[in-house]
Amino acid sequence: MNYSASKTRVKEKIRYDVDAHRQKNKQILLNSRRGVKVEKEDKELTTEDLQNMALEIKRGKKITVKQLKLLQNAFLDYLDFTVLFYNTPGAVDSLLHLASSKNEELQLAAIECFVNMGLGEKKICFKLTKLIAPYLMMYINHLNFNISARSIWTLGNLSDSSPGACKLLQNQNFFGALIDRLENSTCDQVIYDTFYTLKLFLKNYLQHLPIDDLNKLLHVCYKRLDTWRESFWIVYQISCFQDSGLKDSDCIYNLFDALTEDIIDITCLVPILRTFGNIIAKDSTDNSAHKFLHRLPHGEGSIIRDILINNSNYDLSDECAWLLGNAFKAIKMSEVITNKTNAFEKICGYFLL
Repeated sequence: MNYSASKTRVKEKIRYDVDAHRQKNKQILLNSRRGVKVEKEDKELTTEDLQNMALEIKRGKKITVKQLKLLQNAFLDYLDFTVLFYNTPGAVDSLLHLASSKNEELQLAAIECFVNMGLGEKKICFKLTKLIAPYLMMYINHLNFNISARSIWTLGNLSDSSPGACKLLQNQNFFGALIDRLENSTCDQVIYDTFYTLKLFLKNYLQHLPIDDLNKLLHVCYKRLDTWRESFWIVYQISCFQDSGLKDSDCIYNLFDALTEDIIDITCLVPILRTFGNIIAKDSTDNSAHKFLHRLPHGEGSIIRDILINNSNYDLSDECAWLLGNAFKAIKMSEVITNKTNAFEKICGYFLL
């Protein structure tokens, strides 16, 4: 992956949860996206500064938290710094030693350097995964929630680099560890970072994961639907798996039950509509379509229409039309139209505002 491609991948991450049009605050939002608080410094690192710091880290000289924060910002601002640092013999190994420090403040600062190194070139990320993943896997359950969260975030960035990096992580039961954190963690930051990492990991490795593990994640997400909007995106990603078996679960009912005004907004309506469409399309029977059309106009289902009305500036006509097309095809809508003259128009009018 060349510099241009790496830069594109960073921009794609920004679009995950920030408004791409807020150019004025782009750098601040980007750092927030990484979970990194940047302190303003009087000067920025030059290439020579970075080489000197890499040599200092390699030689075991005393490195301060302030220096590491400057280094992590440099990795984010200048992607070629990651290559330069990695190619300094012994520098990465020594930084990893700092990431295992008993001084948790220093340890956290070192891990945050790896967070941003994980945004670099594909080949560098693959090599980093081989080197640091076994160590960071040990910190996923760390009692210090910040260390746990940043370790998960780092591995998420690495998993986004390639399916090969995902395979290395999965060889260490990475997916199972993420499910455990999502199910059992009591820290909001850890939960949020786990959702972030799962989204990236599933994007590259969904088709290689066992269906039983995916369904386990699915049921964990059901429990989080009423408190975490990110759950809907994970459910949607799983529904894209050809053999997910979602039609045999109560996914449609779980999604409808989660439709409350306190949690549902336009951002999670998109994955909800797409998930409904996937479930119905993959169901060889008409059961899913009937469940959907039966619940749609009643109770919680009406919230979907209210959100569409209140957010008319968002164009979700493609999602709505695709979903309705799948539903009508599944239940042979021509027969419904024959028996109930206004059924087709009424259902279409519910979505296509």
